[in-house]
Amino acid sequence: MSSSPEVHPAKIRRIDSRGKEPDRSRERRRLIAILGNPNAGKSTLFNRLTGLRQKVGNYPGVTVEKKVGLCELPSGSTAEIVDLPGTYSLRPGSPDERIVRDVLFGLDENTPSPDLIVFVLDATKLDRHLFLALQIVEIGRPVVVALNMIDSAREQGVDVDEIVLEQTLGVPVVPVSASKGVGLGNLRRVMDRDVESSTATFRRRPPQVARLLGSLSSRLPRRGLLSASGRLDLAMALLLDDGEDDDLARYAPPEVQDDLRILRRRLDEIDPGWRTEETAGLYESIEEILERVVRRPDEPQDRTRERLDRVLTHRVFGPVIFVILMGAVFQSVFEWASPVMDTIDAGVGLLGGFVGGVIPDGPLRSLLVDGVIAGVGAIVIFVPQIAVLFFFISVMEDSGYMARAAFIMDRVMGRFGLSGRAFIPLLSSFACAIPGIMATRTIDNRRDRITTIMIAPFMSCSARLPVYALLIGAFIPNRMIGFLTLPGLVLFSMYFLGIFAAVGVAAALKGTVLRGGKPLYVMELPPYRVPDWRSVLITVKTRCFLFLRKAGTIILAVSIVLWFLASYPKGGGEVAELEAQLNAARAAGETAAAEALRREISGETLRHSFAGEAGRWLEPVIAPLGFDWKMGIALITSFAAREVMVSTMATVYNLDDGDEGFLSLRETLRRARDPITGERIYSPLVGISLMVFFVLACQCMSTVAVARRETNSWRWPIFMILLMNSIAWSASFVVFQGGRALGLG
Repeated sequence: MSSSPEVHPAKIRRIDSRGKEPDRSRERRRLIAILGNPNAGKSTLFNRLTGLRQKVGNYPGVTVEKKVGLCELPSGSTAEIVDLPGTYSLRPGSPDERIVRDVLFGLDENTPSPDLIVFVLDATKLDRHLFLALQIVEIGRPVVVALNMIDSAREQGVDVDEIVLEQTLGVPVVPVSASKGVGLGNLRRVMDRDVESSTATFRRRPPQVARLLGSLSSRLPRRGLLSASGRLDLAMALLLDDGEDDDLARYAPPEVQDDLRILRRRLDEIDPGWRTEETAGLYESIEEILERVVRRPDEPQDRTRERLDRVLTHRVFGPVIFVILMGAVFQSVFEWASPVMDTIDAGVGLLGGFVGGVIPDGPLRSLLVDGVIAGVGAIVIFVPQIAVLFFFISVMEDSGYMARAAFIMDRVMGRFGLSGRAFIPLLSSFACAIPGIMATRTIDNRRDRITTIMIAPFMSCSARLPVYALLIGAFIPNRMIGFLTLPGLVLFSMYFLGIFAAVGVAAALKGTVLRGGKPLYVMELPPYRVPDWRSVLITVKTRCFLFLRKAGTIILAVSIVLWFLASYPKGGGEVAELEAQLNAARAAGETAAAEALRREISGETLRHSFAGEAGRWLEPVIAPLGFDWKMGIALITSFAAREVMVSTMATVYNLDDGDEGFLSLRETLRRARDPITGERIYSPLVGISLMVFFVLACQCMSTVAVARRETNSWRWPIFMILLMNSIAWSASFVVFQGGRALGLG
């Protein structure tokens, strides 16, 4: 079992004997899969190859994200590139890894198998990443190895002989640096050729195990494009599964299912350690490959990285630096985005005024100005803040700092029964709770997974940012508090309020219904890198586009429906009598009286409309929080999507203002007065109370639906709604009533 792995030269078949690239312009578009371990630079390479020509969706039937893009090849043809989820092995432990296995084995009928696999291999971590690479090579599919971060390896004094590695694996090996764009031309040229499958083998199976596997693989239905070696892998996966993976088991006929149980028992009798011997043999092959391919310096440690880690992961300095860094991020969200936001806000106002001046008074004008422009325009102005926030998050991820943040948070979360593994799903929830909840699939412990699902919606997602920005811009003065402005400090506080609430709820759950110990968390800290600015900008563009797409679909639809609900019915006899008085005032030339009557008609219409009745029905529940019935309308509609609250307020208040003109929503809220007392309706205390409510409330039905799917039960999503909204109401009550008691109202 100590023999060296067989050497098989990489094979690249050129169709044209004259040395020209084959013309594939009339053939179907080739499908090329990008695959690799997490943190290998896979997504960076995908972004480099596809640029802006990519889209994001889901695999059929599952909620796993699927990224697909187009790549121009030297021959003039265009290939379709799919970025497969990162994985460590073809023995899946999560839905993401199961997707990879099914796509590569050709088992997913809804997703075609790739014509070529580009495996991204981290040159600085060959000892870890070769485990998956050898499995991929052995399944008998065309593979090209992109030896990534070759520049970082050389800087560390690590010399990788790519020629010997290519001969050993039997597949083309192309050195690249995806972050710097080095070697991508050579990679594209190899991707444009017809690459033959490798015949190399690296497994060391005992003879008796090999015989039983061969017998089983011969009885499996021939699916996809697997070679004989790949079919052995499928047979081995069925044996190791023990019948727990229903998706895998359905690929074996019923008669084979019966034989699987017999084969497992027979193997246990012949060789009780057969389940681990194959893995051990694979690692022996890796050690032999490393001896031939890699030459390391006598002192391989990165002293600069060690010095940085001693500070950034320090028990005291690490959390302090993290808090200061996040404070600077939220400060920048306001400072950097404000000029662009003001420009967009002015543009939306001009558009509303122009449309209102061109279209005559009537339902169509009201729909376009008060419904569509007021509703959607109130959301679009927050795109610059979304862009700034995700710019900084992407930079921290690409630089390697986020992994250090997870390490720091592991110590904090460990006190509440959670491991650092929950940090990444919670971090994803700052973008949206839906991918955050889906990311909990990487958590093996069921109690920890459910706990993380329950607390993920407490993270302030990007949908809450427009609400915070609106209320802070309307009610919080722009004053300096130390090195931070007061608006930046308030925004920073809202995000950390969600974090503290999540930690508290996690501690309560782990101490009661989900009691359990803190699991061991082993993580790999990636090296520090200069961010790939192209990938950063693509990430920012993608997030902004998704936000705008929601503004153009969900928010547009809700704005139109809300306009109708807030405009009809007209209020019956009271409104008819006021309209008669309005006509009389106009005929008499009483401009001031006519303006007052117009506003009164608008208010009466809204108050007696369908939306107004719903808001007044909710008002007794929310009045102790400082909210009126108009805000009640916004709270109801925000269950469709949190940011709809902003467009709802814009529509409601523009309708209530009658024909006064198109105003900024922030200005409208500042000017809102009680028609009876003449006092301001919304004070800074009301704004803070509303922000606290939005931090803690569960107001996204999509999040609830995903929680139902991931927990496979309605019990936990219903518990989530009741728990979060009870906490939100209580906290908002304390803030508002406590503030009034202190004379702050």
